[in-house]
Amino acid sequence: MADNQKEPETYYVRMAKKAELDKVINFYKKNKHENICERNKEILENHVDDGSVVIIESAEGKIVAASISYAHTINENGIDNVKWIEVGSTRISGLNGFTGVFDIMTSTQILRSYLVEPPEECFVARMKYEAIQKTAERLGWRPLPNVPPSLEASSNKQKNLDNLTNSSDNWYSLRIEGMPTMAQHFINAMNKSVLTHRKTGENIKISFERSNVFNKFKTNIENLAKKNHGSIDNPDLSKGIRHNRDQWLKRYFR
Repeated sequence: MADNQKEPETYYVRMAKKAELDKVINFYKKNKHENICERNKEILENHVDDGSVVIIESAEGKIVAASISYAHTINENGIDNVKWIEVGSTRISGLNGFTGVFDIMTSTQILRSYLVEPPEECFVARMKYEAIQKTAERLGWRPLPNVPPSLEASSNKQKNLDNLTNSSDNWYSLRIEGMPTMAQHFINAMNKSVLTHRKTGENIKISFERSNVFNKFKTNIENLAKKNHGSIDNPDLSKGIRHNRDQWLKRYFR
C-alpha cells in the first residue's frame, strides 16, 4: 500500500449482547430520526436479551448503525404463533453515504431471524420514503396490500403512544419467494468486505468475524441464495417462511 493511502477502517456486524442495553439505548437517543418510533426501555431490553438487535460497531465498540426485529405473536386456536417479524428501527449514523450499508443491515436481520425464530407467514416492514422503498424492492420486498388489523395493532403496542403515526399504506413484506434474493445480497456483503463512499471515495471494511452464527451457517445461506421459491411478484400466499426453515432444519440435522 502506498504511503499516502490510508488503511480502511474496519467495522463489525453482530448481534448486540444483553449487557449492552444502555449502549443501544444511548445510540437511539443520540441519533433520533422522524421515521424511527421511540421504544421504551423494557421493550428494548427484551429485544437485546433475545438477540434481535443487529449493530455495526467500530473497532473500539462504538455503534454506528442498529436495527431491531420485532416479533408479532398472534393467538390462534389457543396457540401463540409468531405470525410476522417486523424489521424496524433501522438507523445508520456515521456510515451514511457508504453504498451497501442498508443492504447489510436488512439482510443480516432477515437471515438471523430465519435461522433462529422465523415468522410463520412473512417478514414485514414500514417504509415511508421512496428511496428506501426502491432499495427494498431490489432486495426482494414488495408492497403489502390489505394490512391485517392484528399486525397494525401488535406493531403499535411496541411503540410509545405519543409516537404513533398512521402509516398503514407504507407496509412492505418479504415472503419465501424473496428469501433467495435476500440471501444473495447477504452473501455478497460477506464476500465483498470493502464499501466505498459514493461522494468522497473513502473505503471502509465490513467484517462478520464477531458474529459466529453467520460464519457457521454461511454455506447454508449460500445454498438458499441458489434456490428458486417462485415469483416475487406473484407469491403463493399459502407458503410460509417458517415451514421452509423447518424443512431445511430436518435435512440439515439428519
